[in-house]
Amino acid sequence: MEDCEIMNQRNVKLIGGLAAIGLLARAVVASAGVADTPLPNFSPSSVAGCAAGCPSLAVYYAAGAIKNNGLETDFICTNTTTALQNIALEVFDETGALRNAIVTIGQFLNVAAGATITVATGGTNVLHEDQTLTLNTAGNTLQQLRNGSARIVSTSKSISCTALLVDKFHIIQDPALGTQAAPTMANLPLIKLP
Repeated sequence: MEDCEIMNQRNVKLIGGLAAIGLLARAVVASAGVADTPLPNFSPSSVAGCAAGCPSLAVYYAAGAIKNNGLETDFICTNTTTALQNIALEVFDETGALRNAIVTIGQFLNVAAGATITVATGGTNVLHEDQTLTLNTAGNTLQQLRNGSARIVSTSKSISCTALLVDKFHIIQDPALGTQAAPTMANLPLIKLP
């Protein structure tokens, strides 16, 4: 009987310890990633209501943002409204850590109606990028996104964007001029938010 009581006390301590670890792990997960990280504020701009800076709206999520093994992710967005808009990209690594702050890099202020911007996780030989991100040392601390995600924010939900995974080394070339492999490019689906 005494052995059973000792076993029960150990089990209660073990279950209590596991529950505490589970709560700590949940607290870490709950404070990171595209859905849980607070939306950034834009720097002051000429966009209506943004003279002293303004909040952003989440417009798109992307799962599978990559900056690794010669692949980069390019995000291309067009202002489809009739007014100036601010547009920005935030990227998150596989740990859910935000890897760039838009006040440093990743934001485009005063994007004209009909204008298109391109921001990428790194430069490529085949596409034009208006900005390329330098990642901060949060999360995995490396200059790579192995299984990353991204969030496109703007001052309007009425922007249109697409994303591509791109081979950063190769270019499109006339086959008669050489035997270089054509660059690999693949569409990265974006999730439009309501």
